[in-house]
Parts: sequence; C-alpha cells; structure tokens
Amino acid sequence: MNKKITAFTVAFLMVFVMAFPVFASQDDAAKDGTAGETASVTHIVDNEKMLSKKNKAKLESAAEKVYEKNGVEVFGYLTGQTLDDAKSVSLTVYQSSARTDAAIILLYDANKVYLYVYGRAENDFTDEELQDIKASAKAEDTYLKSFSKYIEMTSSLLDEKGVQPIPSERQQPRLVDRANLVSGSDETALLAKLDEISEARQIDVVIVTENAIGDKTSTQYADDFYDYNGFGFNDSRDGILLLISMENRDWAISTHGLGIDIFTDAGQEYMTDRFVSYLSDGDYYGGFDCFADLCDQFIAQYQETGVAYDVGNLPKAPFAWGFSIFISLAVGLLAGLITALVFKSELTSVKIQPSAVGYTKPDSLHLTERNDMFLYHVVNRTARPKDTDSGHSGGGGGSSTHHSSSGSTHGGSHGHF
Repeated sequence: MNKKITAFTVAFLMVFVMAFPVFASQDDAAKDGTAGETASVTHIVDNEKMLSKKNKAKLESAAEKVYEKNGVEVFGYLTGQTLDDAKSVSLTVYQSSARTDAAIILLYDANKVYLYVYGRAENDFTDEELQDIKASAKAEDTYLKSFSKYIEMTSSLLDEKGVQPIPSERQQPRLVDRANLVSGSDETALLAKLDEISEARQIDVVIVTENAIGDKTSTQYADDFYDYNGFGFNDSRDGILLLISMENRDWAISTHGLGIDIFTDAGQEYMTDRFVSYLSDGDYYGGFDCFADLCDQFIAQYQETGVAYDVGNLPKAPFAWGFSIFISLAVGLLAGLITALVFKSELTSVKIQPSAVGYTKPDSLHLTERNDMFLYHVVNRTARPKDTDSGHSGGGGGSSTHHSSSGSTHGGSHGHF
C-alpha cells in the first residue's frame, strides 16, 4: 500500500514540475500582452532579433492603433544585411501585408535607414515631414526607441491632418448608377464586365452616374469620387472612371496612376468619339458597354506592347460597310455607263456636224436688236488655316494632368452629350 502511495506521489510531482514551465510561459505571455492575441498583420519585421518579444509586441500594438484610428499601415523592417534595393523590399512588405492602400515603412539595413510611403499616404505627408520623421527616428540610440519615435510622430501628424480610414460604405462597386440609366439584367451584366476587366488587367474601370453633382464641375466630381471611394489598383491606385451627370448632360473621364499613361488625351478623344454618340441617342447601356470594351482594348495595348494608343498610333477605325457598298455601287454604275456609251457610239450612223449651218435657210435671219449680257464670273477662294490645337496636349501626344481637391494627380477630359 505504501509503495502505491509513494508511486502516486512521485508521478504527481513529476507532472507538476513538467507543467510549471508551461504555466510560467503563459504567465509571461500575459504580462507581455501577447496571450490570446493573433495579429492579423505583422507590422514590425525583426530579422536580426534585436527586439525582445515584449518590446516587439508593444510596437505592434502601437502600429495597429494607428491603422484603426487613421487607416494607414505603419511598418518597420530591420535587417543586418546591406540591401541592394531597399525600395523593392519595402514595396514587397506593402503589397503582401497592407490591408489598405495607404502605408508608411521605416527600414533599417546594415548601413542606412530608409523611409517610404505608398498609396493614399503619399498625399498625407509632405517631403519635409517625412525627412523630420526619418531624422528623429535615426537620432535615437536603440531600435526600440527609434521605431517608437517613428510610430509616435506618424500618428501625431495623421491626427493633426484629420486622416481617417475609408469606411466600408465608401468602398463602392465599379458601377454606381444613381441616375438609374441601366437596370435589371443590363446592370448585372455591365457590373460583371467591369469587374472582369478590372481584375484581369489590375486596372480599375469604373462608371458612375448621377442626377446632379451640385456646385462641382464634372471633372472635380469625377476626381473626388475616385479619390474618396477606394478605387485603384496597386500602390499607384491605377484606374479610369467615367462620370455621367444628367442635370446638364455632362460626361467626364478621370484617370489615375498608370491610367494616366494608358489613356492619353488623343486616346480619350478617340474613345469619346465612339461611345458618346450612344449616350446622345439615349442608349446608355450601349455607351457604357462600348466604353468598357475600349478600356479593355487600350489597357491590353499598353500591357502587351508597353506603348499607349496616342497621336499617330490610334486604333484603326472599324471597316465601314455602308460606305464601301455605296462606293462599290457608284463604281459599278459608272463602269456600266461608260460601257453603254461605247456601244452607243458604235451604232451612230450620222456624221457629226461642226455647226448648225446645214439647218439654216440663207437670208432668213434679221436682227432688230442686240445687247451684251453678263452671265457669270469665277471667284477663286483660299481657305483660312484652322486652329488644330485641341486644348489637351498641344498636338504633341501624352496626357495632360491636374490636381484634385485631395492633392492627387489625375488626367482626364470632359464634355456634353
């Protein structure tokens, strides 16, 4: 009996001793603030293990608070290696980890410190502010203090500017038809087409219709709608938006990021020449469908060749069947007429007379009055040279740009239908 009690006591003590490190580990995790937490994003990458788990957790928590409050991802990257292309490393971190299209990243390698901004965050900081953040972080004597200072200054500046996350209700679909110009199956098919083109090409193609746009111009409204509703692929927020306002029958195109390069001024003029006529006829679905097809064609041209459709390099116009049939009939009629005249000339048996003398009776004509009458005159005119400047890029190609109310750079054009 005593042996059984002794064996049970020893087993219990062994279990307790083995379990103690686990309890201690859980207690330490709780103290560090890491117990029960599963970070959805890693903000601080420490390849050299220079930060303790506790300090790294503090930095992660501070960076997450900035994201929740301001909608900007704050990343830190630490490596003991010398990076040949630090910007590519920071871009990889942004593209693989950011949950939004706005991010800032402080990066340390073996020799230098770098600071990069991406997406909407490019408009949230001036160059001087970025230099101040970088200099202040670099001046600290430990990595913990450096990253803490970086996050603190970033958060303070974003708060001062009133930067907030884009709420979910502002993440709009690629077809926003508030004027109800298309409906039912047409609306479903059009949205599916815009989504398919956008996802496949990684360039947002967006259509927005409004009954009225208030005091803004069509260009201002299109730019702001693009900027403040979460559109655009990649860190440069690439895309194109077509706005239709029914109040004054306005249309406007806004391009952003790579969309500025793809859709040149001459290219947009080519596009509007083709889809605006549908809008004028009231065939809105036809116009929007044509716009989507043209966008796909222009993006494909740029991605496959690296050259945008522009002056001297625009798509060939589709074959004009009606005009060709008219020309064919005219040529056939002319050929038939010539043939008939040839045959007729062969049947003529009367010799052509140079004058009507043979048909007059001598001394039968007596003139009683004679007058000179002016019948007609010939005027040669020379056309005055026309002004060929379209107002876009001076005929030299490329894309003209402007700045929206948020300070973002856009291309585009506008008009009436």
